Amino acid sequence: MSKLLKVLLVEDSPEDGMLLLRELKRGGYQPQHRRVESAPQMRETLKADNWDVILSDYHLPGFDALGALRVLHDSGQDLPFIIISGKVGEDLAVAAMKSGAHDYLMKDNLTRLIPVVERELREASERRVHRATQEEVVRAKAEWEAVFNAVSDLIFITDSEGIVERCNRRASDYFGGYGQVLGRWIDAIFFGEGEPEQKVFRFVHMMGNEVEEDVTFPNLKGWYNVASYPMKFEHGRSGYVFIIKDITKRREVEEEKRTTDRELLTMYAVAFKLKYTQGLAKLTGELLFQLHNMLQMEFSFIHLYRKERLAMQGSLGLSAGMDAAMKSLPKTSQWSHLTQKGKPFEGDGADDRFPPKARGEAKEMGIHSWCCVPIMVGQEVVGAMTVGTRSERVFNPREVFLLSSIAGQYAVLVENYNLYDQMKEKADELYRSKEELKVNLQKVRRANLELGRLNTAKNNFIGIASHELKTPITSIMGGSEFLLKYSGLQMTPEQHSILASVYEGASQLRKLVEDLLSISRIETQGTSPQKRPVNLVQLAREAHDLFILPLSERHIAVHVSGDESPVPVDEAFALLAVKNLLENAIKFTPDGGTVELTGSKVKSNQVKSMVKTLKHFYPNFPGNLAQAGTYYHFQVKDSGIGIPEEERVRIFDKFYGVGEIEHHTSGTTAFMSKGSGLGLSIVRGIMEVHQGAVWVESEEGKGSTFSLLFPL
Repeated sequence: MSKLLKVLLVEDSPEDGMLLLRELKRGGYQPQHRRVESAPQMRETLKADNWDVILSDYHLPGFDALGALRVLHDSGQDLPFIIISGKVGEDLAVAAMKSGAHDYLMKDNLTRLIPVVERELREASERRVHRATQEEVVRAKAEWEAVFNAVSDLIFITDSEGIVERCNRRASDYFGGYGQVLGRWIDAIFFGEGEPEQKVFRFVHMMGNEVEEDVTFPNLKGWYNVASYPMKFEHGRSGYVFIIKDITKRREVEEEKRTTDRELLTMYAVAFKLKYTQGLAKLTGELLFQLHNMLQMEFSFIHLYRKERLAMQGSLGLSAGMDAAMKSLPKTSQWSHLTQKGKPFEGDGADDRFPPKARGEAKEMGIHSWCCVPIMVGQEVVGAMTVGTRSERVFNPREVFLLSSIAGQYAVLVENYNLYDQMKEKADELYRSKEELKVNLQKVRRANLELGRLNTAKNNFIGIASHELKTPITSIMGGSEFLLKYSGLQMTPEQHSILASVYEGASQLRKLVEDLLSISRIETQGTSPQKRPVNLVQLAREAHDLFILPLSERHIAVHVSGDESPVPVDEAFALLAVKNLLENAIKFTPDGGTVELTGSKVKSNQVKSMVKTLKHFYPNFPGNLAQAGTYYHFQVKDSGIGIPEEERVRIFDKFYGVGEIEHHTSGTTAFMSKGSGLGLSIVRGIMEVHQGAVWVESEEGKGSTFSLLFPL
């Protein structure tokens, strides 16, 4: 198979170019070519494509092989350049070879063309590989140098004697430049010229091992990690690589962690061991033991305020004399005064802040360093905790903070202990109250039973008395009415007035008896009315018929209308409610006035819109109302004297009356009194057993509207 060969011909003769291509084909190549005759054409062709070989004539009009070589060199490409010419002198050929031509041939002898092309192609390939290798080496060296200098650690390369031969930029900058590092003994750089050899740098690789350790240097601050590695150079030379890392921050973090762990362990031990149910004395002793165990304290004591004095709650490590001297300190003492400021204070030795008696005892005990922190609940100082040692220890801010935290935890436990005591007292008191309540409940239960018995007896009495009274009352009323209206007897005005008073009194008495019977029935029947579907509009007409005769004397118009759908009610109760409302309306309406009785169905959302009005009469509305989708709204509206706003709720109480009938009525025998004050309370009771509602809306001088709401 023919090998593809891309050939650039620098030739002005097409025929000569064809001869060269034919020769290449004979040699087993499949040439792709382009022929150029000038420098511009050659430049464009080199830019436009990649070529394998250039075959150039020596002499062209205005162009020659040396010019073509310059164009090739300017392009930066490394291509085999072979001169093929008809006539060329030896001196010209040598000059061409010196300028960069790889070989030259004569046009009349092309037998060497194929071997020369193959050789130059092979050598060109080798040059490209060599050049790529060199570039890779240079690039790798540059990358290594960049990495070497970018490392933040100090890197030193020494010979076997410890003389620094090379270092990275970080090491150079660290010590003031390469001149301060290169060629010097590494021990002198870190330890000084006069220092002896240090094992961290010298003779660490006699066994061929790598070494790493953390050290400090006299010329530098902080801690450093030194890692050293043996290495072999060419020709049998050896040396070391030292990587030195600044680990000061790491050591500080580790030390901080150790300190924090110790503090957390102390806080955990205190929190785990202390329980307010142990009793305050045991709790205090446990705390002091943990302070000695975890923080290596030798003396400690705790004061709590008791009756304006600092009283010793517990101590550990104190002599008997010291314990007695600090047992109880008045609030006026300097120690108490300093504690009250709510800030820690400390000292070296027993100074003037100690009470006089305690000062000598403290010196005998050897107390040197000590610290006192307040025990606070919120902003209130409730005591103080003091610790001390015999050593010349300085309590740093962190240790003072830890002691304050422990004191705060102890304060919470003291507070909890006090609360626990108070809770025990309250629990005992609650238990006593519970026992008393049990006794009282028994008394109330017995009282309720007695009240129930009395209530039953009352209802029975009212029922019996009412029935017994109705017969004589009816006789009195019948006789009085006959004498007044139908007997035809001639009576003086005084006699007529007395007889009319007898009739009116009997009427009031009969109404009172009927009301008492109604109340008794409601209270006895409770919440179980005998319901059946009733036409309330027709019921209202029946109630109106009961008042036809007395209404004829008053000239009051009564209108009954509305939705006649059946409503589930106790018919007797419903008639009584409507009758009472109608009677009240007639009583308090002037002669010639009107009374309207109407009924209609309303949806539950319409009832919700009445909340503002009904809340005055039923504070838990609509909780008192039976839940239903539809309700029946029955109204009795009059044009009477109205009801003052402050009395609209109270009129539904038993025996409560409002308004004076004499101011508006012209009746002589009927409707002459306000009644017993039980009528509206009976209506309210009837609506409660129906799980409905009753209320009034009124305006003084313009009448009132009473409403009944029955759930459907």
